[in-house]
Amino acid sequence: MKKVLLILLIFTMTVSAFAQLTVTGTAPTVSGDNQFAVDTFNGLLGDAFDRVVIELNDMFGEIKYENPEKLIRAFGNSSVYSSHGATNRAYGGYNIFSVSFGAMAGVQLPVSPFDIMNEMDSLAESITEEGDVNFGFSPQFLSAHIGLSTSFLMKNLYLGVRVGYFNLPSLVDGLYFNNFVIGATANYQLIPKISLAGVITWRGINLGTGLILQRSAAGISVPLGGDISEPVDSSVTIKMDPEATLDFAINTVTIPLEAITAIKLVFLNIPFGLGVDLAFGKSTLSYGVDSSIDLVNLESSGFTQATSGNLAVSGGKSMSPSFFNLKLMTGIGFAFGPAYIDIPITYYFMNKGFNIGMTAGVSF
Repeated sequence: MKKVLLILLIFTMTVSAFAQLTVTGTAPTVSGDNQFAVDTFNGLLGDAFDRVVIELNDMFGEIKYENPEKLIRAFGNSSVYSSHGATNRAYGGYNIFSVSFGAMAGVQLPVSPFDIMNEMDSLAESITEEGDVNFGFSPQFLSAHIGLSTSFLMKNLYLGVRVGYFNLPSLVDGLYFNNFVIGATANYQLIPKISLAGVITWRGINLGTGLILQRSAAGISVPLGGDISEPVDSSVTIKMDPEATLDFAINTVTIPLEAITAIKLVFLNIPFGLGVDLAFGKSTLSYGVDSSIDLVNLESSGFTQATSGNLAVSGGKSMSPSFFNLKLMTGIGFAFGPAYIDIPITYYFMNKGFNIGMTAGVSF
């Protein structure tokens, strides 16, 4: 399953990102003692550079897709879904404080999670025809949440703060990812928990809200098939080694409105809740081509390189996440005294999205 989704993501970003991409640039130039010879050679150099630019534009011109708006919005939505890392929403009603650590992944799919395997063929056809797909993914690898009972301000009121940061090590050349989250939470225990002989505990009803800011940046550079060379004259060659660059910058602000309860059976904790995430922010996909421009064997011509030249290739689009995200919250947890391990799961009805995470924490 993970492999299929990864292939789908890479394929979508690769074929969609070069929509309406036009390569332009400035040719390198040389200098020397004989101005006429310099001008003549620079003319030949400009012609060779133009032929390379035409070759690059022909390469991209074979792809006729619109900007991937669904993809960009879906990545913003998935950031909203993943902003709930280290949640302790099923363990409210503590006496003094709680501390939890966790990870969370948010995913938006073009179809229901239960139908994704059966719909792969039609999704591939849709991507080929439209160059866009309603798919997004956002990981939050590590975050922490600290909650404090503030009954001295208002009975049954709990305030908290959530922070997280992750920077992916350079495991693959050209690939980067980093994530930062900070937020404040507030919970109110509307109905207190009820315990039956210490075996079955109904955790009452807990109302929650907050303000969560999350920033993610991801990108990759992909070689476009090796060197592209074009002769300038009988001895000098202009050479480029172009790479495609794709960069995502995602900034979201999430206001959760939640009502949740849970049943604890001995050590097994099963939550259930409903809510909505109100989302603001922007996700931006930027793309382009970067390349070195080299003049091979220039020393044999008697000229000196004066300017390096450049390629001017860029594009992109920004989209806001969906504002209203209705959700169903559940999962499974294991509580042992003040300590717990929890697997929170949320399903977002309107966008076929979900999140799933892992949390470990203590509450007293």
